[in-house]
Amino acid sequence: MARRYQRRSAASGVVRDTIEVANVLPWWGAAILGLVLFILFYWALPFWLQSKLDELQGNMFKPMVEVLFGRRMHWLQWIGIALGLVRLFFAMRNYFVACSMNRRDLWGVGWLARSLARLFD
Repeated sequence: MARRYQRRSAASGVVRDTIEVANVLPWWGAAILGLVLFILFYWALPFWLQSKLDELQGNMFKPMVEVLFGRRMHWLQWIGIALGLVRLFFAMRNYFVACSMNRRDLWGVGWLARSLARLFD
């Protein structure tokens, strides 16, 4: 029987990869990784995009780029919230439980993190 491949978004891939890495780290590693990724995606990358947008003063394409960057900033902040929730979950879970989760449980954590990120956003 042939495998069917599902097309997934880049945001889903980032969250899934972070979940797999945080699953094997100790609690403090998961906390540090998640904190760094949260700061990067929630504040640093949107700030960088805003600085690039400010460089376009007087450019006729600025309104078009502003709309595009606005969507990307919102998308990056959503990913930051999801990664922050993953960080909290795995930091607490890895503190109390020493064994790793199986793939089906990791899928559930990813689904929950993405759903709560949409709720908090």
